[in-house]
Amino acid sequence: MDDKEGGQEMKALNVAMKELYVSIKSKRFAVLIAIYALFLILLSYSLRDNLAELTSPSVERVPMGPFGVNGEILATPLSVMLITNFTFFTVIGAILGASLGADCINREIESGTIKTLLSHPVYRDEVLVGKFLGNAFVLVITIFTGYAFTIAFLLINGTPIDGDSLLRGLIAFLLTVVYSLVFLSVSLLFSTLLKKPETSMLVSIGLAIFLTMVYGIVVSLISHHLAGEMPPYGTPAFEIWRENLRLWEQRLHFINPAHHYAALVTAVFAGDRITNCYVPLGESLGLVLNNVSMLLVFLLLPFAFAYARFLTSDLR
Repeated sequence: MDDKEGGQEMKALNVAMKELYVSIKSKRFAVLIAIYALFLILLSYSLRDNLAELTSPSVERVPMGPFGVNGEILATPLSVMLITNFTFFTVIGAILGASLGADCINREIESGTIKTLLSHPVYRDEVLVGKFLGNAFVLVITIFTGYAFTIAFLLINGTPIDGDSLLRGLIAFLLTVVYSLVFLSVSLLFSTLLKKPETSMLVSIGLAIFLTMVYGIVVSLISHHLAGEMPPYGTPAFEIWRENLRLWEQRLHFINPAHHYAALVTAVFAGDRITNCYVPLGESLGLVLNNVSMLLVFLLLPFAFAYARFLTSDLR
């Protein structure tokens, strides 16, 4: 039994390696990675003077209103660069994850190569898991490259790097991987549901753009509508209205993975104004366990549906 399971793992890994090779060679990956690299270069250049002024750590507010998150971080040279990097990756990571998985199944079906693949001693579940892992490797490589570039830039620039920020940056890197895998999982589901690769690609990338760039505006409009007409400012009725508005915003943001990711990254770098240092990791992450749970649900649920769909679908 163990030999059989080991053989299945090797087959899935072989599919993953092939998918990794194909994904890295694709033009859309080259375009997205070029945009990400350009952003990292511009980010490093624009923050160069500001980093020189950060002679001592200070707690600063980081507004992430479009994602329904507001928090305070301890601003060190590394934390400022990383949180700016990861904030940008809220958008680019979602698009990259969505684009990688959107056509990895229906492209094979449309071209007929899926039949050739399955004619070999490989099962459908091994194909699906392999393709997911292959594209997951692409995301890990991309995100880690950005993390390593940030550290390398600071070292070349002669900027001191504190170990606490380095550790927290590594945790944020892992959370970023999970967040990107959410959109890979969703796009993989679309690839099993929709016949045309072009359609699944459009839907997947459109959903990623909507959730990361448009959804915050929609939440604001809907929340104001549901909360009703705003009473005069400074009155007790206004305070009740504002609290009701916040509750509606929290409820609507709760179904957006970008909201949970932004909350997690903010918590990782959270600062305490009284002590002017990082909030202990156990304490800050303990407050966002719900966000971790929701990201895992957003990751596993679409993959489970894609798994069931692919194993029972007609591949003709």
